[in-house]
Amino acid sequence: MTQFYAVLTGDLIASRKHPASEIDRAMTCLAAASSSLPRPDSPRFSHRFTRHRGDGWQMITKHNRALSATLTLSAALRAADIGIETRIAVGIGPITHLGQQDLSDAHGRAFETSGDLLETMPKGRSADRIQIAGPGPLGWQKAVFSLANWIIKGWSAAQAEAVFMTLTSAETTEDHAAKLGISRQAFEARLRGSGLAAMAPARAAFLDWTIHEAAQ
Repeated sequence: MTQFYAVLTGDLIASRKHPASEIDRAMTCLAAASSSLPRPDSPRFSHRFTRHRGDGWQMITKHNRALSATLTLSAALRAADIGIETRIAVGIGPITHLGQQDLSDAHGRAFETSGDLLETMPKGRSADRIQIAGPGPLGWQKAVFSLANWIIKGWSAAQAEAVFMTLTSAETTEDHAAKLGISRQAFEARLRGSGLAAMAPARAAFLDWTIHEAAQ
């Protein structure tokens, strides 16, 4: 049975307008966020975050974790408040080789789909930052990503921080608030304003998403 993955290929928006130190900070932030993601099915699973071409990066996850991974990395970078955003092209498909040390020599249809999609995505701060492509119609998946794109663009740094903490930790809102030095009510207000609760059914639908061989 073919195993389907999600390859996330991204680059930093308007990176030439930022000094190398800020680019490095953004990449470090994204790498740390990828490490915070749950390891699907096996504690040995590696998302294999790999930086390439200076302002570009890639990582992998299981196909049904595509939305949660995209939200998590987007939230992490916005919460860091560096002034840099990232585009994310998600390619769904099989992987034939995961690479020796990282993804620099990996290959497979998921990588091809993700890379081709990023090439077609418009650049600029007003353009869509996240898109998904792969086998089958992917109708509702693309619709969810379109909605998520609109939500992500509206996050403040504080809202994104609340989203990131909620997505990556099982701790309570009281625990999150205590870490930030704010009240529980203030943390919950940030979370409400982020729109994450409205994404709950979509996140659940992605986790239940099964790809049938006929969809290839």
